[in-house]
Amino acid sequence: MSADTPRRSPNALMEELKRLRELSAHERQSLLHEISTYQEELLAQNEALSHAQTTLEEVRDRFIELYDFSPTGYFTLDHNGVVRECNLTASSLLGKPRHAIQGLPFLAFVESDDRGAYMDFLRKSRLTDQAEIDAELTIRCSQESRRVQLCCRVRHDPNRMREFFVSLVDVTERRRLEREHEQIARDRAALASRLLSIQDEERQRIARNLHDDIGQQVTALRLRLDTLVSTVPDATSSPAVERILEMLQQLDRALHFVASELHPAALDLGIAVAMEQFVREWSANFGVNAEFHAAGIERDTLAPHIATHVFRIAQEALHNVAKHATARQVTVLLERRHDDVVLVVEDNGRGFDLESARNRGEGLGLLSMRERAQIVGGSFEVDSRPGNGTSIFVHVPAGDGTTHVP
Repeated sequence: MSADTPRRSPNALMEELKRLRELSAHERQSLLHEISTYQEELLAQNEALSHAQTTLEEVRDRFIELYDFSPTGYFTLDHNGVVRECNLTASSLLGKPRHAIQGLPFLAFVESDDRGAYMDFLRKSRLTDQAEIDAELTIRCSQESRRVQLCCRVRHDPNRMREFFVSLVDVTERRRLEREHEQIARDRAALASRLLSIQDEERQRIARNLHDDIGQQVTALRLRLDTLVSTVPDATSSPAVERILEMLQQLDRALHFVASELHPAALDLGIAVAMEQFVREWSANFGVNAEFHAAGIERDTLAPHIATHVFRIAQEALHNVAKHATARQVTVLLERRHDDVVLVVEDNGRGFDLESARNRGEGLGLLSMRERAQIVGGSFEVDSRPGNGTSIFVHVPAGDGTTHVP
């Protein structure tokens, strides 16, 4: 049989074998050659198939190992939510052998309070073509209930009903840690609020002492000096006396500013009145031009405790300007916007690099302002660049003007 001769099919060779006696010696030799060729090819194919089968078995074994010993539990549910398959992790989580789980509806393991959520999860899995459907619920295990996260991927098979491949991740510990962190955050906020309240109470005490003790002594000293001047001829024209009187006036103003800063009595008249007075006195005391604008702020706009925190934030912001900004102009805006009150303090000082400040950690001033805003459920932001001044933005809920939350 030459190379150019087309090969006969196996059926044709079988027909030739049936009439083997009728063939000539040459035809028999050709037939045997073709059969030998087919035999070699079949042996090669069998060897390739055997190798492929071994490879597939190895891949299958690796897949089974990955599937069964994965840290994530896996279920295959049918259209009705009945468990068809599950891996060993899921079996271990539920505390039952695999054969006892397969054939049961997964609903049987869901706590009664979360069964509605599970049925909604199953309904969405049936009706949607989304890549994944998520749900979080509590399931009953062998000894305790566990909080788990389900993620469903729909398997489409034209020859079978829909199947749902569901992963199950135990998030019990994660949720417990989150609750602990939330409680710690609440405790820290309560502690910070209490510390700030103590600070405010201490400021009030110091302010009263300044006003009732040192302030009265300064006033008495001025009166005695005035009496002395009136009894001594030409004393009023003495430069030393004029200087002493001027120093006493400056000391009196400084004491008034410090006392009002420690305990702004004007807050009883409303935050806008108190802040306007403070900005005016701060400007006179530090020699920096400052403007105050208020919009939509009535006397009872803010609950008292919120008004105190907003006022203290404005104080701290202006103190930062005096200490660090070397500004020539400051603008303070207090405005009601729907259910919030917004405080904005802007200066044209030297500014600073926010990223560097974050890397170093916020200073006590910024930290105090941020904590005060967070304590009353508000937010605090800073916008600053070197050479372009600094702006702070505070958003706080207005409250009802009467409610006090310690």
